[in-house]
Formats: sequence, structure tokens, C-alpha cells
Amino acid sequence: MKQPKVLIVGSINMDMIFYGPHGDEMKPNGCLNFDSVGYYCGGKGANQAVAAARLGAEVYLVSAVGNDANGARIQELLHSGNVHLDFIPALDDVQTGLSGIFMMRDGSYVGTNVRGANDSITPEMVERALDAEAFDMVLMQMEMPLETVYRTYELATERKIPVILDAGPAMKIPLERLDGIFMVSPNEAETEALTGIEVKNEETAQKAAEYIREHARAEYVLLKLGGKGSYFYDGKAGRIFPACKVDFVDTTGAGDTFTTALMIRLCNGDDMEKAIRYATVAAGICVSRRGGISSIPDREEIELQIKNMYDEKGE
Repeated sequence: MKQPKVLIVGSINMDMIFYGPHGDEMKPNGCLNFDSVGYYCGGKGANQAVAAARLGAEVYLVSAVGNDANGARIQELLHSGNVHLDFIPALDDVQTGLSGIFMMRDGSYVGTNVRGANDSITPEMVERALDAEAFDMVLMQMEMPLETVYRTYELATERKIPVILDAGPAMKIPLERLDGIFMVSPNEAETEALTGIEVKNEETAQKAAEYIREHARAEYVLLKLGGKGSYFYDGKAGRIFPACKVDFVDTTGAGDTFTTALMIRLCNGDDMEKAIRYATVAAGICVSRRGGISSIPDREEIELQIKNMYDEKGE
């Protein structure tokens, strides 16, 4: 089997994750006490790049860090994770991106973000990467300037490379700028931001997917619905894929793992149904342990879990 070569375009952050708040809500001028805090290398781009490498792909990441301790630590982790660093400059005039994540006891979270060097990811950086290598697929997100998002799609399309938009963080964008994109894959909050439709059930999932497909003319729409699984729509019919039954510990990086696993399996020749099942198992492993990059499973873990859950054909 040919090793997929993929390009990830997106953010790098240092994540500070606070676990287990005491009390129901933050009050003005008040303080929430937590059980513990963890420091993890993250950001959607870094998460997806490491996930893709662990799943057997050759991975290039277009991103940026500051010339600081956090940036050096993350670049070291990416290098040790077999991610090419050719297109990740360390910039002197900005700091590495930083996220603060408040992890609730039910596995949900509230996040804050300082984009830092991620605002310095430019279309020219993406173009250099696309000119240097031949990629099977491009995966991008929106934790960077939106013009870089749109131009990444245009540059990849010019080279006939399929593009997946993992549509986070949640914001309203002109989907028409992505006309004809291979796939748009938002989570629940991102779906509502894109469409104005709150996904409560299969009917509203269908309406939201139809909206995205109509405005982006996407070939496929795949909504990530957390503990409810995912909703896949190909323009003809929609289908719910249930989530794995696991004990939720930390949902950080789960959506990134899901979308990346899906991409890698599609590059490897799986049909969409099999790829979604594989991605569902990957995300299920991710949410069962703490951290972003540290929680992402490798290929062997996923295949063992699938063997335990399904028959040998993965059905």
C-alpha cells in the first residue's frame, strides 16, 4: 500500500488544560477552583499533523511558532512525531499560540485562545509547500487568517488536490468562497455558527448539512456530533454513525483525530462508510484519556480496538 502524503495547514498552540471545576459557574470578579492542570502541545494543525503521522502518513505541516520556549518544545515534539518542519518558521516578533481550556466533569470544555504566531500563517507559505511536494490530500482549519484558508483551497484546487475543511473554531464564513470543496466537517457549535441551525436531532442535522452543501457545493458534509456520533451527507441521503461507548475523560483533540483518521483512510482507499467507522474508533480512544496530542492513538491501537468491536471485515 502506498504511503499517503498529506499537507496540514493550521495552528500550533501550547495548551493549558484545567480539569474538574468546583462550583457551577464563574461569577463576576470570582474564581473557579480546579482539581489539576496539564500542559500539552496542541493546536488543531499540530494535533492533526501528529495524528496523521501516527496513522502512517508522510506529513508536512504549514504553520508558525514564536522564537520562544513553547515554540521550541512543540517543534521538538513534532520532529519526534515524524512531522516535516520545513514550513514551520520560528518568528522573532510574535509568541507561540496559547490556549486555556477548562475541562468540565462531563467531558465538555470551554476554551480561550491567543493566536500569536498562527496569525502569521500566509498563503505564500502554503504555496511554497504545494510547489515543493505532491500531496494526496490537504486538511485545513480556521485557527489562522481566513484569507489563508480561502487561498489554501484555491491553490490546492488548481493542483487537483482534494481539500477537507475541519471548520473550527466556530464562526460564520462565506461558504461560497469554498465552492466545490471535497468535504466540510464542523462540530455542533461550528455547524450552528456556519448555518444558524442548532443540531438537536437527525432532522436538524439534515437541514444543516443541506445548507452547507448548497452554499459550499461541497461533495460531502460530515457533522461531528460528540457523544451522539457523526452525520454524513452526500447530497442524496444522510446517515447517523453512532459514537463509540467509552468513558469520556477529555475531548481535547478528538475532533482533530476523527477528521485526520478519516482523511488517512480515504487516502488509503477505504470507502466513506469504512473510513467513518475507523475515524469513530480513533476519536473514541482519544476522548478516553487526557491531553491533546498525548491522547491521539496510533494505527496499532485503533486496529486492535476495531478487532475487539467488529468482525474481521470491520462490519
